[in-house]
Amino acid sequence: MVGFTDYVESTHAHPDLISAKSTSPSEPYSIKPLVTNATLGFEKVIAIGLPERSDRRDTLTLTATINDIDIEWIDAVKGTDVHKKAWPAHWNTGKMNRTIAELGNWRSHINAVRTVMEAKYSSALIIEDDADWDVALKRQLTNFANKTRALSNAGRNESLWTTSDTPTHSPYGDDWDLLWLGNCATPPAPPEIQPFPGEGEQAHYVFPARGGMSCLYGYAITSKSAKTLMGWLLDLDEPTDFAISQYCEHFRCVAVWPQLIGEHKPMGPRRKDSSIKEGDDGSFREKGETSRIVHSAILDMLEKLGHKGRWEG
Repeated sequence: MVGFTDYVESTHAHPDLISAKSTSPSEPYSIKPLVTNATLGFEKVIAIGLPERSDRRDTLTLTATINDIDIEWIDAVKGTDVHKKAWPAHWNTGKMNRTIAELGNWRSHINAVRTVMEAKYSSALIIEDDADWDVALKRQLTNFANKTRALSNAGRNESLWTTSDTPTHSPYGDDWDLLWLGNCATPPAPPEIQPFPGEGEQAHYVFPARGGMSCLYGYAITSKSAKTLMGWLLDLDEPTDFAISQYCEHFRCVAVWPQLIGEHKPMGPRRKDSSIKEGDDGSFREKGETSRIVHSAILDMLEKLGHKGRWEG
């Protein structure tokens, strides 16, 4: 990958972000109106989902609408629909045989990354169709953005965190390649950790991610990093999230723990939990849940629409 980033063009700035900058010394620069807009401070929010999982599209679209978030859907891909000649060169050449479902997950995510690159979106948040978040997500993202903006171009052996109120193209700052907002495993935090308060007794920690991550519930990329990430994902012999974790060993990634975007497991038969795993043990979940999310936006939506009274007594 040496020299791979050298040819990449400058990030395309979104016009709305530029126009929201301070225009005079007396006008304070505020990121809150940008982070709390309908696309959460990014140019697009992209959701990946299989067309046949209309249940997930219904739930995510309704939850996003109630939370004033605009999402754009792209179809996920089944591994069985990926022609063998289009497989990554090193797929299934390692010690472990990868599953056909993992192949579909790779194709789905690389399609989303390619969409960001082709459309020249200044930035985009990519989420999976079972994503959930706290009802206080926009406030959490404002705190997260303030911490992320502190990330400078300092070298790996120097302190990465600085303080800056300078207007930038993105409310999250301009010195990042990937923001890992939704993950399910995190490495030991480096010394540059930046905390901010969460909901109730929960606290969140923001830090440079240098590998050791997994799960792709939600992550953001830029027009520039879409090129480097797509180049990185063209060939792999491991699950997509592991490959992106390795990408973060070489590029500028920022993570938050506990995650701000999680995986919702709905009320009903547990076989609905996964779109890529088969099997049905006949068990039934009496109440939906999202790990490490204090006030689930999906459960809040269902309660407001009367589901709690109908099904949970």
